[in-house]
Amino acid sequence: MSEFVIEAVDLCKIFRMGTVEVQALRGVSFNVRHGEIVSIMGPSGSGKSTLLNLIGCLDHPTSGRYVLDGEEASRLRD
Repeated sequence: MSEFVIEAVDLCKIFRMGTVEVQALRGVSFNVRHGEIVSIMGPSGSGKSTLLNLIGCLDHPTSGRYVLDGEEASRLRD
């Protein structure tokens, strides 16, 4: 069992709208240990919902690494 429930390393998410790129997340890294309680705070448009969609496995990062309870999220099945 991993020391961390969540390991996020350099997560980036870019949304493309035609020729325009919107960087919703730029290199976010953090860890959450078992039993730890955390909150995500920030102003509107700062990427909170985008981050929650990534750590909830509802979306995939453009780049970076996300490990959920010791499992690389990119390898998880539906």
